[in-house]
Amino acid sequence: MRPRRTLLFMPGDSLRKIEKGTGLAVDSIIMDLEDGVAFSQKEAARKTIVEAIKTFNFGNRETLVRLNTADSELIAQDIAETLPAAPDGYVIPKVESLDHLQQVDALIHQYGGDAIEIPLFAIIESALGVVNLREIATYSGLKALMFGAEDLAGSLGAQRTPAMQEVTMARQAVVTHAKAFGLQAIDTPYVDIHNLEGLKTESETARQWGYDGKLCIHPKHIDIINTAFTPEAAAIEAAKKLIEAYALHQQSGMGAFVYDGKMVDSPMIRAAENVLSRAGDANG
Repeated sequence: MRPRRTLLFMPGDSLRKIEKGTGLAVDSIIMDLEDGVAFSQKEAARKTIVEAIKTFNFGNRETLVRLNTADSELIAQDIAETLPAAPDGYVIPKVESLDHLQQVDALIHQYGGDAIEIPLFAIIESALGVVNLREIATYSGLKALMFGAEDLAGSLGAQRTPAMQEVTMARQAVVTHAKAFGLQAIDTPYVDIHNLEGLKTESETARQWGYDGKLCIHPKHIDIINTAFTPEAAAIEAAKKLIEAYALHQQSGMGAFVYDGKMVDSPMIRAAENVLSRAGDANG
């Protein structure tokens, strides 16, 4: 599975900013057709995105397009005009049901033919989306669930706070459903551009909970997010040694064993394997 630690939003109507993104240390560039683009600029943004994908060298960066909502009048044109450029995937905002994903998939096949397969990424950012997470996560074309705290707070009528207590249940529900159905989980963007300590704390918490990466709205945030979701050398080495010790004890017929003063069993081994998996993805 490809790494998706830092997924940077770029306004779809700015060729200059998209080009700048191709030189940044991000795993994915999300070219936006939704909130980041004024209604009067939607058509220009579609053309700009197509030009960017066809013209720029994105290297190993994934090219994603955030569409307008599945129930909007704009989405059919979004797909019809951007599909010929062959983006790596579509990000669908405000997904609230399985039907939203099926609508997008139907439009992809309508404009691209039955054989085309485009990965989809669902942003969960409403109360109804959280309630319907189980059915949404079962969709076969889905690669990741993304969490959107700002719109969710609005949906709940909640007051947004730095501690995120008002959206914690939903944030945990998103990562839990993602992992239950073999999907990646991508955390909400951090909207305070200048509070880098706050970003660091929020990113580290997301990683501890099992998130694979974080949406990003500003280049200043890239290094902090990458660091949070990339295992340190010491952690990688410790994981390797633990797995080696486990293999030796298995060969001698032992299950649980004491290692470095701690009782080790299968959950700790799975955690070590996850560290190595994340390290391999980040370096691969």
